[in-house]
Parts: sequence; structure tokens; C-alpha cells
Amino acid sequence: MADNVFNENEDYLIAARDAIRQKEQMAEELSQLRMQHKRLGKGIASEEKSISDEIASTIKKRRQEIEDTYDDRLDDNRARKRKVAVKRGKKKNERVNARIEDETKHISRDTREINAELKLLFKKNRVPGMCASRLYYIMFMPKGVEELLLFVLSNLIYFLGIPSVFMLIIKNAVLDKKQNINMAFWCMLVLAVFIIVQLIIYFVVSNSTKNRHRDVIVQGRSLHDKIKANKRQADAIKESINKDKDETSYNLGAFDEKLASLDEEADAIEKEKQEAIRVFEDETTRLIKDEINGRRLQALEDMNNERAQLEEKIAQCEKDYSDKVLEITNQYAAYIGEDMCKEERLSDLISIMEEGQAETVSEAISAYRGQKSSK
Repeated sequence: MADNVFNENEDYLIAARDAIRQKEQMAEELSQLRMQHKRLGKGIASEEKSISDEIASTIKKRRQEIEDTYDDRLDDNRARKRKVAVKRGKKKNERVNARIEDETKHISRDTREINAELKLLFKKNRVPGMCASRLYYIMFMPKGVEELLLFVLSNLIYFLGIPSVFMLIIKNAVLDKKQNINMAFWCMLVLAVFIIVQLIIYFVVSNSTKNRHRDVIVQGRSLHDKIKANKRQADAIKESINKDKDETSYNLGAFDEKLASLDEEADAIEKEKQEAIRVFEDETTRLIKDEINGRRLQALEDMNNERAQLEEKIAQCEKDYSDKVLEITNQYAAYIGEDMCKEERLSDLISIMEEGQAETVSEAISAYRGQKSSK
């Protein structure tokens, strides 16, 4: 059979070239089908993800809408509770203050009488009114830890604070402009002068009031002590009332009932919310999935059907391509060689025969190889 092939004319080579062209066309078509299959696979994956994302986002959005609806109601409930609590607090404060005022009114009345007695005492004995003030007693007749501390603080301000401020003003306004003046000396001098002047003022006031009207000042001290005792007693009563946990006397029942009603309303809203979420999870979620799938799965199914058909077509093309390769191998490559089973070389062989340089396939191959070797 090999001899017969090599003795064939150009029709054998033309048939071989046509078979090679058919194989190449099959390979191109198969490549395009595989690319189409790949793109379709990506499209299907994208559509599946899109459907899944739409279901997830829709479920999340609808659930959030349900939660927001109930949360708005709960926020409104809390706002109303705050308003009621504020009103209750104001009303309680009013009634607590009224109770404090009622339970300390005898002390307030006694304190007013003592103050009136104090003013009358100083006026009757022609003692300056400033001597009846608490500041006077702190500065000239302190008593108790509190007044002693205030006495120390007042003297620090009086003998150091005020002179220091005045000295700073003098320094910035006058002394800084004279570079040849000893700053430390003048500062100490100004401070000493102020302290001396203030000590003179202090002792003058003390001698002209405390020493001159000692009996009246001592009586005033006693009256101030009574005022302080009244204040301590009133503060104790106020503290006791503020610490009292029993609010029945303040008639706040209406507010408490309203707050309890709002608490019950909040509990009911929370239960409704949980039930609505349960129904959503158990029923509505399934309906959402069914609605979206019903709207979009048909297109996905069409794409899957198209892919299945394409896979069948690819399988058939692969079989045809394989058969064509076997056909070329068995009918042509096995005789004239794999290297000659190329479209370009077959065309060259056909040209050699058409030009009359060879009459058989064998002669054409020899002539072709002769041409190649000569080059």
C-alpha cells in the first residue's frame, strides 16, 4: 500500500492538504467553543452570586426595617419616660424643699430674730454696723476650726496677696524703666511698707472697736454662735430629709403609675419585636427567597441548559477532532511522514507536480527535498 501511495498523483496530496485544513478548522472551532464555555461558566457563577447577594441584602434590609420600626417605638417610649421622670424629679424637689422649709421654719424664724437682735444690739450701743458682720468676727474674734482656717486665708490675702499685686503693678509701671535701681531692694521695701500700713490699719480697727466695745462684741459673738448652731441644725434636718427613702408623703403616685405603664408598654413592644423577628426568620425569609428565585432562576436555568448543550457540542467536536487526527495519521502521516503533513509543505509538493517537475508523490517529495538541500 505504501508503494501505491507514493505512486499517487497530486489528488492524494490535495486530499491530505484538505484534511489538514479541516483539522485546523476543527481545532479553531474547538478553541472558540471552550472559550465560550469558560465565559458562560463565569456568567453562571456571577449570576449565582448575584442571586445569593440579592437574597442576603434583601433579607438584611427587611429585617433592619422591622427592627428600626420597633426601635423607633422604643425610643419614643424612652423619651416619654424621660419627660415623666423629669417632671417627677421637679415635683419631688418642690415637695422636698417645701418639707424642708416647713420643718425648719421655726429655726429660720429664730435666726431672723437673732439677726434682728444683733443689729439692734450694735445700733443701740453705737457700735459700727460692720462689727456685726461675720467677716469682722473671722478677722478679729475667730472661733472654731472653720473660722480659724478662714482667718488664716484672709490674713494671707490681706498681708501678702494684696501687697504682692500692688508691688507687681509698681514694678511693671515704674521700676522696670530704671535699670540702675536694685529690684530686690525696692520689692522688699514696697512689701514691708504695705505690711506695716496694713498692720497699723488692723490694730487701729481692733482698738477702736473690739477693745472699746468689748462687751457688745462678746455678746455679738454669742449671737453669731447661736446663728451658726441654727444653721447646723437646719443642715442636719435638710440632710435627713434628703436621705429619707420614703416618698409616700410627696404624693408622686401618679408619676409612678405613668412610669410603670410605660415600662409595661416597653416590655410589650420588645415582645412584639421578638415575635416579629421570629415570624420573619421562620416565614418571611422563605417567601423572600422564593420571590427572588422565582424571578431570577429561570435565566440561570437557561444559562445552565446552554452550558450543557455547549458541553455536548464540545464533546462531539473533540471526538471529531480526534478522529480527524487519527485519519491524517493513518492515511497520510504514516506514509509521507509527519514532517510533510503540513499545509505549507503539501502546497509546495502540489505545486511541484502541477509544474511537471514530478508525476508521483514519491518524485515530488524527492524533488522538494532536493530543492531544500540545494538551498
